[in-house]
Amino acid sequence: SFQSAAMGGVFASFPRVLLVHRAGGPAGQALYIFLVAGPAPALQGGMARVVHLAVPRDESVRSLARMYGAFRAFNPSWAKTRLLLVGPGLPQLPALAQAFPAAEVQLSVFHLCKCMQQQIQQLALEGCAERLILATLSDTMCAATESNRRKMHALLRDLVAPDLLPQLHINWLLDDEIWATHRERTWGESTSYFRDLEMVTQGLSQVFSAGLSLESCITSLAQHYRNPQSSLDPSSLPAKLEATENPKGDSNEEINQRTEERIKQSLKDICTEPAARLCLSEFAVVQKSVQLIGTGEDALSIQVLEDAHSVDLKGLSSCTCHFNQVFQLPCRHILAVLNSDRKTLQLEMLSRQWQKGSDAHQARQDSADGLLEILKSSWNESLDKSLVVSFFTAEISRLLTHCSGEEFERRYRTLRKLADSWIGPYVEVKL
Repeated sequence: SFQSAAMGGVFASFPRVLLVHRAGGPAGQALYIFLVAGPAPALQGGMARVVHLAVPRDESVRSLARMYGAFRAFNPSWAKTRLLLVGPGLPQLPALAQAFPAAEVQLSVFHLCKCMQQQIQQLALEGCAERLILATLSDTMCAATESNRRKMHALLRDLVAPDLLPQLHINWLLDDEIWATHRERTWGESTSYFRDLEMVTQGLSQVFSAGLSLESCITSLAQHYRNPQSSLDPSSLPAKLEATENPKGDSNEEINQRTEERIKQSLKDICTEPAARLCLSEFAVVQKSVQLIGTGEDALSIQVLEDAHSVDLKGLSSCTCHFNQVFQLPCRHILAVLNSDRKTLQLEMLSRQWQKGSDAHQARQDSADGLLEILKSSWNESLDKSLVVSFFTAEISRLLTHCSGEEFERRYRTLRKLADSWIGPYVEVKL
């Protein structure tokens, strides 16, 4: 077992909810990580949640009981623990329950979602279906409302073969007791909570699985706790872990603000002015959504709602939403991914006609100039009608151009009849 004075201090301040994570290692050994799962400690970084590390001799009832007893010996505040969160299949649960007789043992939402994510990826579903399910699961994790959980449950029933559903344990989604504690968190708190746990469990698991002797392993774990970057090769860290590195020790609010400014600047640097204006409007929606979702107000619950869309994570250049499909520009969904991963817009994410200094055709340039003129102008009824006519004309031209000869004749005759009934006979008005 290993516990520093700082770990003990954290648990003394936040003893009510404890999460127990098990990580497998070489030669059948297992690392048990004890983390506080209540309000985030007033310390920087996810590693601040770790309050105890232990490697039992084996996972028999006797060994695990001894391990839990050591935890209690380290922490006089253990009697205040009221909820123990565990992953599915944690060995010898009665030993844990016996060590904390006043606490309720409950399935952890973090482990539930991780388990469900891994199982979904193993089902080899169609790419679009898998992306939609994982995106909906992510929304459910960050806003664990009953409607979101039921939506996720219905989606799995619709898209996954019935014989595969039992292994997904989709009824977990409808168990109010599992989600009772987690659903009180706001969107931002949920995001930070899952990011903290992901960073801790991945980082410590990598150190533990390095195949060191038990003594060396405990030493490396202690060093990694004090300096999470010391025991790992940075090139082997997952992108999410690298993105959350915070060498300056700034607050999350300061980091988010700096990320947003970098994204805005990258849009201005790479995009033509009309494209930048459109994308900045989309990004404003992302920023406002973060502020509106999960405000925690008792009298008013505000949430931005829209249909789920899927972003292609390879290159982050395409999304299923209308804005991206029509304009071929980074939409609010792509920008939300960039903001979450603390990344900026790259040139390869942008269609060529919207890049600064590109040799696009003059028609594209004229279109961009026209769009810029519209964006700069104030709204009026005449402009609104003009835009409707322009878009309608462009759509008619597209429908007439991209079709077979037979289909062209049928569409043309339909338009001819409409024109005759609206604006006069053919001899007077040419279509």
